[in-house]
Amino acid sequence: MINDKTQNIRKIIENITILLIVFSGIANIILSMPYAPFIFDKIGLYYESLVHPNLQFYWLLRRIIGFILIFISYGLYKRMRFAWLITIITLSVSVTLNIIRIHNFHLPMVIGEFFIIGVLIVCQNDFRRKSDTPSVKKAALFSLGSILLVLINSSIGFLTLKDHYNGLNGFGDSFIQSIQLLFFMDTSAAATTRLGVIYSDMTMTFNWIFVSVALIYVLKPIIYDPIVTKYDKEQVFKIVSKYGQNPLSYLALENDKKYFFAKGYEGVISFAVVNDVAVVCGDIICSDDDAPIFLAEFMGFCKENNYSILLLDVTEKFLELYKTMGFDSTKYGEDACFLLEEYNLKGGKVAKVRAAINHANKAGITVSEYKPKQQRDIEIEKEIKDVSREWLASKKSSELSFMMGGIGLEEPYNRRFFVARDASKKMLGFAVFIPYDGQKSYLADVTRRRNNAPQGVMEKLIYDGFMVFKEEGATWGNIGLIPLANVREDNVRAKLTTILFEFIYENLNNVYGFKPLHHAKEKYAPTHWQSRYLAYYPKLFTPQLAYAIVKVQNPKGVRDYILPMLKK
Repeated sequence: MINDKTQNIRKIIENITILLIVFSGIANIILSMPYAPFIFDKIGLYYESLVHPNLQFYWLLRRIIGFILIFISYGLYKRMRFAWLITIITLSVSVTLNIIRIHNFHLPMVIGEFFIIGVLIVCQNDFRRKSDTPSVKKAALFSLGSILLVLINSSIGFLTLKDHYNGLNGFGDSFIQSIQLLFFMDTSAAATTRLGVIYSDMTMTFNWIFVSVALIYVLKPIIYDPIVTKYDKEQVFKIVSKYGQNPLSYLALENDKKYFFAKGYEGVISFAVVNDVAVVCGDIICSDDDAPIFLAEFMGFCKENNYSILLLDVTEKFLELYKTMGFDSTKYGEDACFLLEEYNLKGGKVAKVRAAINHANKAGITVSEYKPKQQRDIEIEKEIKDVSREWLASKKSSELSFMMGGIGLEEPYNRRFFVARDASKKMLGFAVFIPYDGQKSYLADVTRRRNNAPQGVMEKLIYDGFMVFKEEGATWGNIGLIPLANVREDNVRAKLTTILFEFIYENLNNVYGFKPLHHAKEKYAPTHWQSRYLAYYPKLFTPQLAYAIVKVQNPKGVRDYILPMLKK
């Protein structure tokens, strides 16, 4: 508890220091403005004339320092190492400049910047997070913003030295001159004095340094984004096939995942980062013996990068391990599972499915397995994609991901594909099953049909698929998670998170059809309902984690669920 309090106090001090860095940046920019000398002179503070030729580059440098401190502060708040290093260098330059040209108004800045440097050095181990690879959108916005600031900074300098140039009567003229300097690199066209030419040369150099950095940043998502190699995928496939006991383990092979590999032994964690939350798809994937050390390694990685951890849709196998390692957990829903040796179409509970399948049989609908690993068929794959497009077009929200896979025709691995056709051989629907638990169990991951498909197509696809697996000796069939179903566990005191999940399940079906999904899967009469959990570290379920659950599955986030409801 003492350590937790110490860490919280330390974090507060660091955040206050970061705020001071922002103020320091603003002060540097204000003090370098053209009319600052007159303001400070009127309030009785000694200030050297800003238009003195020897001071122009000094104040240009101060403005650059100010902009750097403001923009780097966000990286500091995220505890990024590169931001810490740049801030130390920038503040060291700033302190040196302030000491060289010390005035009444500079003394508090010198003291403040020494304090900031001291805090950053003492707390340097907290700033260990590696740089995130930005999205192209964020990189482009950052780059455009940087170029705009370069132009504004140059314009201020030209306005200050307007007597050394022709035709600069105001900020607008100065801004146009900045654009011409940046894009045409003409450093002498408007200058009337040697100082004007020198300032233009220096400004052009600084401008292109900043523009080059901006271009590198915008290209970084394309050039420097960590590439998942074929070897990486083969390693993941090998580990998942051997240790993937969670029904979602196979989704580690999807392209929306990052990988954390064990060091010196077999193990992989597939995850995505959403607003500083490392969201893991299912359980850690490794041997039982290696699980404690592997989880500890991943926790160390997340601590270094200042990530919270959320393991999404975990089974009971490692649940006690997570709790021992400091995680909290909450039941998240249930998987509808079928012990295949017991499952059949007899009895009243499965009457609706039996009737639907009988209807499909009478309509001449047949189900067959497509095996792309044995022989690719372009026409079959075209039909599958046509059915998928039609199904997606009828949805009110975007296609979900992360906890649901893609069709996977390009890299099928051990996926199983079943297609349903009518009497005229037209494809009506398909189902993609993914294996888990050493291919002794199968999850119906992707199931889609045409809008005008007759009753029973999907039921027949799933049942016939399960019967094929049963004949092959598989143990379990699974038709997936029902989120937030039966989250209150017997003999377990209900948490606030559980109460919240129950409220969402009961009252927000207009946003997401929790109950209709439950009823749709319940009609298959699962032989077992297997509990699934969230495990999160630290032990506090925050709005940040709730947002990460939504965002990681739907890139458009909450709005993709809310907007259709509001329009309706």
